[in-house]
Amino acid sequence: MPLAGTIRVAAALCCCCLGGVQLAAQTPATVDPREFGLDIPPGPVQVGNGEAIATADDDGKPVVAKLLVDVGANRVVILPDGRLVSRPRQDATSTDRKFAPIEKDALAARLLETEFSGFKTNQTRRYLYLYNTSEEFALATSRIMETMFPGVANYAKAQKITTVEPDVPLVVVMFRTEDEFQRYQRMPSGVVAYYNILDNRVVMYEESRLRAVKPELAIQQSIATIAHEGAHQILHNIGVQKRLSRWPMWLSEGFAEFFAPTTFGDRLKWKGAGQVNDMRMFELEMYLKSRESDQPDGQMIEHTVVAGRLTSTGYATAWSLTHYLAKSKRVNFNDYVREVSQLGPLQSSGEMVAPGIVPANLDLFRKYFGDDLGDLNTRLVLHLKKLPYSDPFAEWPHFVATVAVPEGRRAKRDANIFHSSDMAEKWIQEALETVDAEQRSAAASEVRAFPNREIATRYARQWLGQ
Repeated sequence: MPLAGTIRVAAALCCCCLGGVQLAAQTPATVDPREFGLDIPPGPVQVGNGEAIATADDDGKPVVAKLLVDVGANRVVILPDGRLVSRPRQDATSTDRKFAPIEKDALAARLLETEFSGFKTNQTRRYLYLYNTSEEFALATSRIMETMFPGVANYAKAQKITTVEPDVPLVVVMFRTEDEFQRYQRMPSGVVAYYNILDNRVVMYEESRLRAVKPELAIQQSIATIAHEGAHQILHNIGVQKRLSRWPMWLSEGFAEFFAPTTFGDRLKWKGAGQVNDMRMFELEMYLKSRESDQPDGQMIEHTVVAGRLTSTGYATAWSLTHYLAKSKRVNFNDYVREVSQLGPLQSSGEMVAPGIVPANLDLFRKYFGDDLGDLNTRLVLHLKKLPYSDPFAEWPHFVATVAVPEGRRAKRDANIFHSSDMAEKWIQEALETVDAEQRSAAASEVRAFPNREIATRYARQWLGQ
């Protein structure tokens, strides 16, 4: 974190260890299949064991699929191309024939004919890439995916989390423009990539509006998102997270962020599991600076853990919590992940009792990490402050806020660095509210703008006399 000893990052996360003690597993809740986009009603859920199922593909041709889960009068099966589809039980019956995944050549030919006419393709051991982007973008994307896969799988194995080899091709689709991306499937504004759990595809686009203004930043954000979605695809295909299972949102997204850090520059590549995620560190720094006057009480952890949906700041706190627990509470964290990984298709750790709130997730969290969220809050922030952090917006304008408060014959000086003048002014106001009226009236404060972080940091240190 910046300016050690002068920039105060207020806390908000924590953890007390149970020493790896295993408690009785909670009964999972059932998820409505329509929440995943399956057009079937909810019903009794019976998780499959990968049984071979005779059914038909989208064109009505006979095919051997693999059973994922039974839902009432319907079955959800995995087709040879990896897609999940629902079939009435009478149209999906057990067979002695073996499930066989489609060959990549055949899948590429079919997709080029039906959905991605004019695209280029590339195949590797596990992946099929389809793209109409620049060769540079396609190469960078494939480099991220190819290095991530063994890294994620080996990390899981090292933590004694059971994994399997994917038995279907992993498809990655790259569009050149946002318009093409949106025509393929409408997504909220700002989404540059996603993992479709039903199609089992990662989909992304290359050219964005930001790219025209700040190309290096656009590439950085895009590649980071691609790595995040690629992590989701890998985790779902190596059996760590069962497809259609509903993990606690903080772990699902925090784990993907844990595996997502990438490096930038001439050689875009995956940094490795558990490396510092600079984009998320930046968001945490900005968010926590805006709350420096708040007293840490563990509410940020609680809000993150029970959340059924996450904001951008929520993704950052989920990453920070995952990073801290995986590094500092490794035994308990691995036990926790192993229990959550037992959730099967259409199973969840708890019911959503209010919009975006799953209280049972906090019970499960406390089972492994204890009840003292305030203490965990403090320890997490100390952990974050020790991490090496490169500001991804270092070349953007920065603002230095300074405050000098009379204290005897000398003035007590403090400084902080921000990415907006409004946040800098807010910090000064909060700093002055902590002193008495006489000191406040005699205090001197200022906000100065600088072209980048390096110059702002140099000025702040000089002003502090460091």
